[in-house]
Amino acid sequence: MSVGNGPHVYLALLAHELRNLLAPIRYAIASLEKPDKTSVQESYALGVMRRQSTQMSDLLEDLLDLSRFERGQVQLRKSNAELKLLLETAIEAARPLIDAKQHCLCVELPSEPVSVWADPTRLIQVFSNVLINAAKYTNSGGHIELRATYESQSIVVSVRDSGIGIAKEMLPRLFTLFAQGGRARGHSQEGLGIGLALVDGIVRLHGGTVEARSDGVGCGSEFLVRIPMGISPQAVPVARNGARVMDYAGLKVLVVDDSKEVADTCSMLVELSGHESQIAYTGRRALELAETFRPQVILTDIGLPDIDGYEVAHRIRSTDWGHAAVMVAITGWADEGRAGRSLEAGFSHHLTKPIDPRTIELLLESLAVRVQAPRRY
Repeated sequence: MSVGNGPHVYLALLAHELRNLLAPIRYAIASLEKPDKTSVQESYALGVMRRQSTQMSDLLEDLLDLSRFERGQVQLRKSNAELKLLLETAIEAARPLIDAKQHCLCVELPSEPVSVWADPTRLIQVFSNVLINAAKYTNSGGHIELRATYESQSIVVSVRDSGIGIAKEMLPRLFTLFAQGGRARGHSQEGLGIGLALVDGIVRLHGGTVEARSDGVGCGSEFLVRIPMGISPQAVPVARNGARVMDYAGLKVLVVDDSKEVADTCSMLVELSGHESQIAYTGRRALELAETFRPQVILTDIGLPDIDGYEVAHRIRSTDWGHAAVMVAITGWADEGRAGRSLEAGFSHHLTKPIDPRTIELLLESLAVRVQAPRRY
């Protein structure tokens, strides 16, 4: 994989991006440590930390994905996914930047449920990247339009912005890895030029296409994503405000991590999402709690101080009740070999840190809707 003028240039660009993301986080932390801060200042600082850490997490995930693409190790987990829910989740991911720049977002979707045969996580990544790209390269107070329409046997998602546009000579190579300069040169948010390359790679793996259009610098741009449609979905209930209607009993969730702050905050998120949670900081304690708590879902780190997560999974699966539990492996290592080992050990899912909190919430929601009432033992 060619990297512009050499690895040293790319590493310099990466360092620049990380410094830009880290600087406001450090300022925000310093502000929170001041004794005379106001509640408004505290709220603002927390918002900055949340936004910047999310962007840093996204950048790291993009870099990991580039590595996987280079080695041909990107595998799709396709299912019959409802388009509206995918787009709503993508909008949620892009909303902080859209709101921060005071853009007007117009959304137009088909009134009836539309299904695509796709990897939901990857398509959300595609749509959120395109939306974030539009927000980033549109000056404050701009206009962004998101539309989904039918075209033959495909669904076409269009994102059009009133932004700074794309130079004509850049359009043919806009989706090339590390391509830069596609927007106005010297733009303060030019970035590493990897997001659109990932979008193109993911869309192609789905058998679709992505196209960029622009009349030139200063004329805005439009990105068109075409994805083959799947079988007709069963409509998911939607409330009047657009939120998903959930009618389920809370799950019993065991959170296992040797980092106390990681485990405690994850458990807090689980409980605030309507589930019951218990915490273990070691593998052996996890086994003890699991025997009495009998969790329906187990979120466990792999690297534990006594016995690792693989052994925890193996022992739980060998019990008379553990075969029915949904076990989720959580690790900071992103190589495909570890994911395969997790499946062999009995895990149902393998997630890489840092995990988007919404990913955990959606996973628990999808599991909970299958449960009519909490299991009793």
